[in-house]
Amino acid sequence: MERTHRYFSPSISILMEGPLSKWTNVVQGWQYRWFVLDLAMGVLSYYTSREKMIRGERRGCVKLKNAQMGINDEDDSTFTITVDSKVFHFQARNAEERQRWLDALQEARDLHTDNYALLQHTSRLLDSSVTVSEFDRRIIEADAYLQILIDQHQVLISNSNRSATKSP
Repeated sequence: MERTHRYFSPSISILMEGPLSKWTNVVQGWQYRWFVLDLAMGVLSYYTSREKMIRGERRGCVKLKNAQMGINDEDDSTFTITVDSKVFHFQARNAEERQRWLDALQEARDLHTDNYALLQHTSRLLDSSVTVSEFDRRIIEADAYLQILIDQHQVLISNSNRSATKSP
């Protein structure tokens, strides 16, 4: 059985990771996803499985800067994140797990929104001594961000090509 993990080391920016269900649409409903909360980046990334997370095959992400978290008192396991007028719906296994996620999400949002606190966190990252396992973790994280950049670059090229074909 998979568990929700909560840990923080000044040299690793992952605050929490674990499974949640994410509402996709009326046809597909709730879908299992593996979530990773990046404290330094203020991003909740999600993957279709833990294995795909390890390979860096991210399905999507939610930026937490200025996000609002919400709960429904009628249901003890669901919560929402609203950011930039978009609402994301999540379902934990129980009320305790939901609360752990909400606490971690609010911590990441607050840290990311407060530039001074983010600078302090970055300073701690730079000052810490790096072990081999921490270095390996950073390599995996950097590779995931590289994939994001590659994906964004491909979108820009696609948009540019479409614009060029529409021009007279």
